[in-house]
Order: sequence, then structure tokens, then C-alpha cells
Amino acid sequence: MSAADGARATAFQLLPLKPFQQRASDTALRVILDTAAKIEADPARRRAIALAQGVTLLRSPTGSGKTLTIGRTLEHAAGALPRKAVWFWFTPYSGLVRQSRDALAAQCPGLRLRDLATDRLPRGTRDGDVFVMTWASVASATKEAKLARQEGELLPSIDLLVAALRADGWLIGAVIDEGHLNFGTNARQAADFYLGILQPDVTMIATATPRDEQLERFERVAGIGRVNRIEVSRDDAVRACLNKPGVKAVHFRPDERDASLLDMEEVAVVAGLARHRIIRKALADAGVAMVPLLMIQVDNDARNKMDPVAKVRDILVANGVDRDAIAAHTSGEPDPYFHTLAYDETKEILIFKVAAATGFDAPRAWTLVSLRKAIGVEFGLQVLGRIMRVDPRVQHLHAFASDPPRPPDGVLDYGYVFLASPAQQVGIASAADELKTIRDSIETVTDNVVVVEFGGSRVALVNPDGGFAELLDPPAPGGGEAAGADDPASRVRAAALRVQGSLDMALHDARRSPGSAVGFGGRAHQAAEESWGLAVQDAPAAAAGRPGRVSYPLRADVRFPRALAREVMPRSMDGLVQGIARRIRIDDGAIALVNRTMGKVLVTEEDVFQAARTTERANVPLSNLRIAQQAQMAFRFNESIDDRDLKPALLERLRRELDDRGHAIPGERDLRRAVDLLAMARPDLLHDACRACLAQVVEIRQDEEIPAFYEGPDLLERADKGLYGVFPADMNEEELAFARLLDQDQTGTVLWWLRNVENARWAVTIVLPNGRRHFPDFVVGVDARRKSRDGIALAEVKDDGRTGRLFSTVNTDKVRTEHREYRSALMVFRNDRGQWFNVAYRAELRMHQPGSQFTIDDLVWTQQ
Repeated sequence: MSAADGARATAFQLLPLKPFQQRASDTALRVILDTAAKIEADPARRRAIALAQGVTLLRSPTGSGKTLTIGRTLEHAAGALPRKAVWFWFTPYSGLVRQSRDALAAQCPGLRLRDLATDRLPRGTRDGDVFVMTWASVASATKEAKLARQEGELLPSIDLLVAALRADGWLIGAVIDEGHLNFGTNARQAADFYLGILQPDVTMIATATPRDEQLERFERVAGIGRVNRIEVSRDDAVRACLNKPGVKAVHFRPDERDASLLDMEEVAVVAGLARHRIIRKALADAGVAMVPLLMIQVDNDARNKMDPVAKVRDILVANGVDRDAIAAHTSGEPDPYFHTLAYDETKEILIFKVAAATGFDAPRAWTLVSLRKAIGVEFGLQVLGRIMRVDPRVQHLHAFASDPPRPPDGVLDYGYVFLASPAQQVGIASAADELKTIRDSIETVTDNVVVVEFGGSRVALVNPDGGFAELLDPPAPGGGEAAGADDPASRVRAAALRVQGSLDMALHDARRSPGSAVGFGGRAHQAAEESWGLAVQDAPAAAAGRPGRVSYPLRADVRFPRALAREVMPRSMDGLVQGIARRIRIDDGAIALVNRTMGKVLVTEEDVFQAARTTERANVPLSNLRIAQQAQMAFRFNESIDDRDLKPALLERLRRELDDRGHAIPGERDLRRAVDLLAMARPDLLHDACRACLAQVVEIRQDEEIPAFYEGPDLLERADKGLYGVFPADMNEEELAFARLLDQDQTGTVLWWLRNVENARWAVTIVLPNGRRHFPDFVVGVDARRKSRDGIALAEVKDDGRTGRLFSTVNTDKVRTEHREYRSALMVFRNDRGQWFNVAYRAELRMHQPGSQFTIDDLVWTQQ
């Protein structure tokens, strides 16, 4: 017998019910028997009684044996009811149909399982037969849309099957497994089928989620009066050795300096694999022949171009995992034997996406790595549910298996969730709080439902003595069409039409309301149209009233160059890449990057039920892929330089530098990582080398004259030192204020100034290290003290940084880069009090910051 067969045989031995399971089963059975007895006593009120008391909700943690509990209840009901019963068992996903069938076949041999697709004949039906299916297989707006509801030559529809069995005196039962997931967007269709076709006499709903709006919405839509509630606490499941005592969530926070060098998904996968191996060793040491399961959930983000499954598989293989031991199950890579993985111990790692997180029963799973970006409470419950179960083969090792119970202390007492993002901890912790709120409770309504006379007809009243009375299913007066319209399904449809009619009327009124902006018929829209029409009609008149355009000539009384020096990129880039590689400064810090392979993270491990927390620092491998991806941006600092040329040149330079210093030459992969790290950690090295090289190769052109006239509005403000004699109209508030400062200079430092027009062919440009052109705002003629070509200074005006423009990284290169003839451009800004300040580059911080207060004399000395 193989290990997988042995595990399956062990798992499928008939299990006795735990005490809490037996209590729940006995209570549910009493409800079923009492409901059946009341129906037998008054068959005319069958539907009223069923809705008033026949629905039971079993709310119990994942792994606590809900399927087993309900299955045994159905077994005990067979033969004990006044009528024969047939059951329709609904699961949320098609994959869970097989899992539920397998569990019922193994643990409830008294039930006969029927296949809805091939076996729908009423003849031959036996007491206790169970059909397992999904809502999706039967619930739709039209019955023809579902094969199971179509009449065939050999098989009747499920509609006819149910009707025939009911007419023959059978009780109809429904089991809704994973109830919190069955009623989503198709709640209306499910309710229609439930009320109009199935019309079950008794219903059992099972859920692991303490509170769920979808379930409550279905109860409202289906018209269910009161629900018998059976709730099981997690403590009961733990004491019965079905749930682990604790679940530990582990998350990581990288050191700030290493954040860009680490792939937190890789960190989580490697850490989860390490814990998985510890668990495997603990099982071997305890003498348990069992292979634990490591589950890794990848994100379901369609925008991610990289295949997340392939990425995780490569990480595992790189860390010594046999590729054949890895299984994957996603929509794009489905595993046809997915639900057998619980027993196939040739597979020890499962990579999956979101869908597999719900309802997958794998008691040998201890560890789950979640790479999802965000999770909520419901998803946290499902994650916990995958690893809280206790495999029957290790229940004797459980902390509560001894008498008296020992405190949970071993690695096998806990399930483990490794989170790639610390934000995920919130969902896990919230889910744990939800589970802790479940307390044992059994609240039934069977004793509170009586059948009474009302106006000559028999009706059901719920709990009339307790102050709560609800008239259920009153007969329609006069019968005929009115009576037909009063069946439950018709009432549901009528209510829906009334609600939709109310919404339509409200929307109609809103559109007609004088103050409404809803739709295109409201006055708000009409006013907008009128306003727009008025603006269009008045436009020509307004234009006619504007002052005309005036040509302002260049001044003839000031000496200035008629053409300005512009920097342009060289016609050929030959030699620039090699020049950068030669000029880059490689010091001891750069050499140390060759041997750097580890980063640091803060590891937090927390018991989500007890809030016990441990924190430690750990070394984790740097991600070569992450480094290469991040470095791509660092190498794209110049649009004219191809990193495919620059990287090999830097690689060769680093190799020579190591050889010259007597260091061992590492492999190509380590050298490439060192070059990438150098570009990421020291981007200023590339910028500095590129700036120095460009300063030697950029071309200076002075072949475009300053325009003889400035075209602008009439009556512009006069400027004594402006080359056109006026302040140009296209300046913003800060630029105008600085121009006035220049114009009011009384020291003789400023001889003239000119607004430098961006993208004008004649305007001064500076070629930045990224290859783009920078147009400083002002060209200023300065007295003889300034030692630059024609005594020209350049100035760039920014706001005070409140909008983030001044201190954005795009301005760093502008502060640092010099014009080859005019030297660096002064960058200035004005604070809230109107004081002007210089902007200076701080090499130790690799950023620009506010510098000294600006004076006119700074125009003489603008070298950085």
C-alpha cells in the first residue's frame, strides 16, 4: 500500500462523533422530526410550517466536521421520519461536489448518493437518497438554461423529479453547505428555485463564517421566518483535537536601506519552506509516517505580466525542492486531481490562486504562504480554515489529547501563515477575532410554532406568546388566479417588481425635480447648457473689446550678444559609454558590493488567537531578479544611452578594478549583481560620470538670433533693465516677482535681463545627464566681475515647494548641471514672507535643499 493509499485509508475510517458534534446532530434531528410530525398532522399547511420552523443553521469553524455532523443526522433520520425523505445537497463550487460525495460515501454508508446528471428517475428512489450538486447547476432565470432542468427522452428534469416525489408523499430536504458562499449574485435565482421548485420541508445550512450578509439576504428573499441556530465555538473544536490550538502569522519588514533589494514574496516563500521542513522533521521524530503540505497562494492580479506560479516554482526549485513534488492549481493551470492532493503525499507543495482557498479540505496542511496584496475578514477566515484542521494521524500528539491537557508548545500544535505584506496581518487578526466570538448556542423555534384557526382558515404563527407574531402563508381569498399568485415563488417575484417599481418612480421623480442634476432632463443640466450657449455667443464681443497686440522692439541702448550659446547633444555618441565607464569612481564601498548577498528584515511572529508576539532580526538573501528590475530605472538616466552598451562596459571596468587591487574575480552573475547594486545604491556615480563626459562632448551653437520684437498685449508694465523694455505677459507670479527684483537692482550688478522662452530655437539650453534640455527662466547680463562668456548668468525660479515642484527629484539635475559657457544656473525660490533663497545640492544626502538667502551679488558667483 502506498503512502497516499495509507493516508486515504486512515482518513476514511468510520469516525465516531465528538461530543459537540453529537449534540449538534441530536438537536438538528429533533428539529427535522418535529417539523415532519407537524406536517404529517396538518399537510395542508406544509409550506407554512416548513418556512416557520424547518430551517436549521449549523455555524461551526472550518475543520470541525460540519459535513460529518449533517451526514450522520441524515442517516439517523432515515426510517425515523413518518414519511420517506430525499435530500438535495448544495455546494458552492463544482470541485466541492466530488469532495462532499467522497466524504459522505466514506463516513455515512447509510446514505445512497445519486448523480443528478445521469440518475433523475423517481422510480427506484430510496429513503435517505442524497443528490449532491451546485446552485449553478439548477438556478437560472430560465429553466431551459440548465441541463438538469430540461426534459429528456430518458431522464425527467429535476423540476419533475421533485414534483413527482412530493406528490408520492416524500419529504423533501435541502442541505446548503458553505452557506455563506452559496448566495452571491445569483441569490434571486437560488431563492426562486428554492421556493418555487424545491420547496423543501426541512433545510440545513452549514457555514463557518460567524456573520455574513449574503446568507442573511437569502433568508430575507426566501421568506424564511425564524432559523434554528446551532453554533459551535472554536474551543470545542480544539478540545476535540479537530482544530489546532493556535495559528501563528509571520510577516516581515525590511530594513529601509534594503527595501529595494529584497523581494518580499521570495522572502515569505523561503521562510515558509523553512518552517515546512521543520514540521516534516518533527513528524518524523514523532514516528508519524506523513508528509505535510505547504500551500502557497499567489495573487490573482491579471495586470501582473510575470506568471506568478512559474515565479514561485522557480524559487522553490532554487531552494532544493524537487519539481515533481510541486502541484499547481489555477484557472489557467487547473489540476484535474486537485481534491485528491489531501491524500497524495507525493506532492508536498501546492501553489494555488484565490478559488482554492475556499472549501479545500487538506488536514495535512500546516503552513500557508499568502502572496496576496490585501485580504479581508472573510478571506482571513478561509486562510485560517485551511491550516487549522488536525489530521487524524496526529490527533494523539495534540495538546488537548492528554489528560489533563498540556499547554500548546510544540511546532505541530500550530498552523502557520506567512505573509508577504504586513498589511495582510489585519485580515488574519480580524478573522481570528470573529472565530473567538462563536460560542456554543442552540436556539430552536420548533416549540414556538403552533397551528391555529384564523378567520376560518388554518395559519402558522411564530412565537405568539413571546410577543412576536408573524402571519405566514395566508390563503388567497377566492382561489383561482389569486390563489396561484399567492404561492411563495410568486410572492417573491411580486415583491421584487414592487421594489423595482419604487426605484423607477424615485428615479423618475428625481429627474423631474427642479433642483435635480440626475439625468439630462434636470434644470441643472439645462442651466449648464444655457450658460455654455451664452458664453459662446458673447465670445466675439469679448474678443472685440480686448486691447490689440503690440510689437516691443529690442533695446538699442544696451550692449548684449544678439545670439545666445545653446548646448545641444553631439551628433555622434561614440565614446560616451566608454567615457562614463572610465570616469565612474569605484572606491572600497563599490568593491564591497561584489560580495554582498544578504539583506536584513524584522521578522514578527504572532499567535492570532492569543496575541503573543515575538520579533527578531534576520538575514535573508537579496533578490537578484528584484535588483535587476530596480536597476533598470537607474540605468535609464539618459535617453540616448543604451544600458545594453553601458552595463558590459561597467562590468569590464569593475573586473579590471578587482584585478588591479588583487581581489579574486567572482563569476559573471555576481559581477552583474554588483553592477546593478552600484547603479541602485550610488546613482550619483553614473550621473557624475555622465555630466563630466557630456561637458566635454556637448556642442555649443550660437547661430539663432534673439527675436527683434516681442509680441504682447498693449500697455505692459515698463521694465528698466528688460531687453524689450517691458515685463513679458507670459510669466507666472513668482517669475514676475523675481524679474522685478532684477529690474530694481541699484548696485550696478544687473546690466540687463531677458525672459528665456522654453523650446524657442534661440533660447539658452543646458543638456542634462538624462539627455533632456533644460531652459532656465532668465538670462541675466552681469557686470565685469562675472567670469563667464559675455558675463551672462542663468537663473531658474521655483515656487516655495508647497506643491512639491521645487524639491522633486527632476530638479536635482538642474541644480547640479553647469552650462559649458555660462556655468551653473542659479535656482531660487521665495518663502511665505517674501524672502528669496538659493537652492543648493547636498552631496552627502544626494538631494537639493534650501541654501543661503539670495542676494543680487550671488549672480556674480553661481558656481556650485
